[in-house]
Amino acid sequence: MKLLSTVTITLLLVGCSGEQISHNITKTQVAMSGNKPPAFFSVANIETMRDYVFETKDFSFKFPTAKESDFSKMSGWKGGSIRNGKTITVYLDPVYHMDVSTSGNVLKYEERERAIENNDINYLRTRMPKRVKKNGEIMNISLNIIPAGKENYPCTVRTSSHLKYGKRKISYGCFKFNENRTKVKYVSLSVTYTHYKSSKQYTYQDLQNRAKRTLDSLYIKDGW
Repeated sequence: MKLLSTVTITLLLVGCSGEQISHNITKTQVAMSGNKPPAFFSVANIETMRDYVFETKDFSFKFPTAKESDFSKMSGWKGGSIRNGKTITVYLDPVYHMDVSTSGNVLKYEERERAIENNDINYLRTRMPKRVKKNGEIMNISLNIIPAGKENYPCTVRTSSHLKYGKRKISYGCFKFNENRTKVKYVSLSVTYTHYKSSKQYTYQDLQNRAKRTLDSLYIKDGW
């Protein structure tokens, strides 16, 4: 179980009355595992971004790398959870947006999973070709398979872009298999960059560098 050590996080929770209540929590150790994540939250400072480990029933991860300017010049990091904690969003408006998500279901180990575990990129390319959606978004510009996460899970890597809105996206899909290779758990990490005032500090490459901390720390929990 991951613990939060002497950090502060501001949580904005939606109560039954629909009112937003702001909570400042400071504890030497706060265990989140097994608890329903907050509907909305606002990170208090860079120390929290550095030390906090987000725990859900299905997975855990660390926040992306933060900089002081995120809080002094931008609006700071915020986020929330939906689907009872199965999707966690973390964002720095208006430039960076990240989603960590799972169905929460245990899947069957089948042809797709076997191909990904065997690094069969040709299999992947025939089933996820480059295409343009009706809204103009270009999907699957590049496609790859890499080892990533806390246990070196095989992860698909796909890139896409929506030039009309200045958006570029990289999506990681990570798989964890049981020992007998009959069952699978899947967690995705989507990282989206939105172009912002020709900023030299906030860029697509910068976001990828920051998101690496989240990807490297991703842990898909056992329980088959």
